[in-house]
Amino acid sequence: MARLSKRRREETTSGGTTPAGRPGPAPKPATPRASTTPRASTTPRASTPPRASTTPSRYRAQRVTLARPWWQSPWAWGGGLTVVVVAVVVVFIVLGSSSPSKSTSSSSSNQLAPASVLAAVTGVSPSVSSTIAAGGVADPLEPVTGSPAALTGPNGSPELFYLGAEYCPYCAAERWSVVIALSRFGTFSNLHITMSDSNPDDIPNTHTFTFYGSSYSSQYLDFAPIESEDRSGNPLQTPTAAEENLVTTYDTSPYSSQTGGIPFQDLANSYILSGSGVNPELLQGMTWQQIANTLTDTSNQVAQAIIGNANWLTAGICKVTGGQPGSVCTAAPIPTLEGQLGSS
Repeated sequence: MARLSKRRREETTSGGTTPAGRPGPAPKPATPRASTTPRASTTPRASTPPRASTTPSRYRAQRVTLARPWWQSPWAWGGGLTVVVVAVVVVFIVLGSSSPSKSTSSSSSNQLAPASVLAAVTGVSPSVSSTIAAGGVADPLEPVTGSPAALTGPNGSPELFYLGAEYCPYCAAERWSVVIALSRFGTFSNLHITMSDSNPDDIPNTHTFTFYGSSYSSQYLDFAPIESEDRSGNPLQTPTAAEENLVTTYDTSPYSSQTGGIPFQDLANSYILSGSGVNPELLQGMTWQQIANTLTDTSNQVAQAIIGNANWLTAGICKVTGGQPGSVCTAAPIPTLEGQLGSS
């Protein structure tokens, strides 16, 4: 599936979106979350029927090019044979004449998350979570209409599919909430830290985690993350054909106001989350530790956005796991938020 790459910031304003590649007006500092790129409403709304095609916006600005499998390339079965032969010869020459070079992949360049940061983001206090509740964040979960087959992972549990890229500041902001929510249902291993790209038009150097090279285990939920490119725009991971189909089917109207954007999440084919619930501009100039330190302060705007967004995601996960585990799904404010989710 050919998807255009757009690296510049694009934010919606009242009545529509700015032209592609042109930064929109910055959200007001007092607004913890504006509308897919920003949402217009910051109050949770109770909705039972499926939402209309005018999907409320979230922080959403970037598209990603997904690499086509080699066997789908036009040269694969013709002139490609010659190219392969030449490539093999070149590889042998290079291996024989050059010394090993340092890998530029994310797994070698990104450090593991510091223990203090990891402890803060995976151990948000229940009292803090309860006090913040939605944190002024509007319900981000779009219920899937119709009766699609449930999306399950290799362990037979409901699956959360995530598509993002390391360069993307909107993905960077969203990952803080994703890590908090998923840590309530399971455990991350080898979670690394990274930053979004340094382009000043992209809300540069937003401090975050990366799911590339990490693993996640849970008896309640399967997590399938794809980080398509590193912070320099180099390819990292390619979705499977089945995952591509999810993107083609749901990363568009009526579930998203921007077709083919990231971050994109599919929760068990029951709910779609398109865009980020956290304004990356809130995180500007903050280190990983500084962001982590806010997560104990219920009055902090950053904590309200990150934890409020995580609470909504937690409510959605509880919906698809049948309320398991009870220790998570019966704790405030999750039952209240779950009751406000749209029907799938």
